[in-house]
Amino acid sequence: MVGSVAVPKHPVAMRTVFRRCVLANFAIDADTMRRALPAPIEPDIIRGEAYVSVVIADMVKMRPAFLPPLFGVTYNQIVYRAVVRCAGERGVHFLRSDADSPLMCALGNWLTFFRFHVADVRWRDEEGLTHLDLISADGRGDIHATYDVAGSTRSLPQSSRFPSLPEAQTFLVELYSAFGKDPRGRTCRVRIDRGAWDLAVVTDARADYGFMRNGAPFANASARLDSVFYVRNLPYYWHTLERLA
Repeated sequence: MVGSVAVPKHPVAMRTVFRRCVLANFAIDADTMRRALPAPIEPDIIRGEAYVSVVIADMVKMRPAFLPPLFGVTYNQIVYRAVVRCAGERGVHFLRSDADSPLMCALGNWLTFFRFHVADVRWRDEEGLTHLDLISADGRGDIHATYDVAGSTRSLPQSSRFPSLPEAQTFLVELYSAFGKDPRGRTCRVRIDRGAWDLAVVTDARADYGFMRNGAPFANASARLDSVFYVRNLPYYWHTLERLA
């Protein structure tokens, strides 16, 4: 068995299309978020709060960028990404990931710093509503949500602290670097290219996100659901890893 230190992280560029994607955005106490991040990665604070987006994506034909779609894997992936700053740049840090593909979980934990867990993920569409039920293998990342896709708008809900959708999109969405640590503890970055987010704002009738209530570091903190975004058919491209000074 190859030791984790010997395995390179993000050794090849990857591409996929998010066939549908939900961003459930949570405001977090800044000190709680700061304790959850490895230095020198810091939370990006706005109006006294840090933010975590739960990104729930139906991934189509995920594959190394040099391979044709025929060789891709289609599956569901959930990422808990903190909005952060590192080395003077804004980006994200992945606190946890779930996927309903054991293969992608195994490869993800071997080759990335995304912290994968196996989960059962089920979508169901019914009369303009999109139901999502996720059961995680470790019991900490369960999600039960019902998104009103037919009733989507361009207006933020009253629960949001952002004054406008463009400002919320700038802070929560326009992020093109993922920061993490390699097996030797060195700070590193993976750059992201993607299509434009043509966002819709949706409501969530159930809004049960277990990790945001019970998962470390949030078990003793209050995570407030700020807003939920919805987007379709979004191409994504992950570059190979870069180590930062």
